Amino acid sequence: MTAIIVSDTTSLIVLEKLHALPLLCHLFSRVLIPEVVLVELQVGSPHIHELIKQLACLEVVTVPVSRRLESLLLLLDAGEANAIELAVSRHLPLIIDERKGRQIAHQFGLKITGFAGLLIQAVRHGVINRDTALEYLDQAMMNGLRLSDPLLRQVREVLGKIS
Repeated sequence: MTAIIVSDTTSLIVLEKLHALPLLCHLFSRVLIPEVVLVELQVGSPHIHELIKQLACLEVVTVPVSRRLESLLLLLDAGEANAIELAVSRHLPLIIDERKGRQIAHQFGLKITGFAGLLIQAVRHGVINRDTALEYLDQAMMNGLRLSDPLLRQVREVLGKIS
């Protein structure tokens, strides 16, 4: 289990819609959520604050303003920028799904994963089974998660190989 990770908004939204946020607590001891990400989550899910309080691993964090954050805000939305800043400043891995955010996170040398990577990790650690992961993936795609066709094929292939 990775001890601590930072999360951007998208995977949290997807997991919340699937009623699968507790999955994060099985994979990580702490998931740091920038305050700005919480605000973004509340737009589509007004009760998210109560859900987060119920899950001991989720922790909302204030991200101090810095030059790096100000630069990131010129390139990315506030949630992505704050999540990357928090991960960089604390030397932590990051959950992020959007392509541009992932590219910038890579430039900072961050270890990253996204929703699909979380599913693979959950199956590998026995948190959920392969069929559940595939159901979550299909449902997430129907709910609007965008994955490229090659990435989708790769994720299905990896899940198919996990015993």
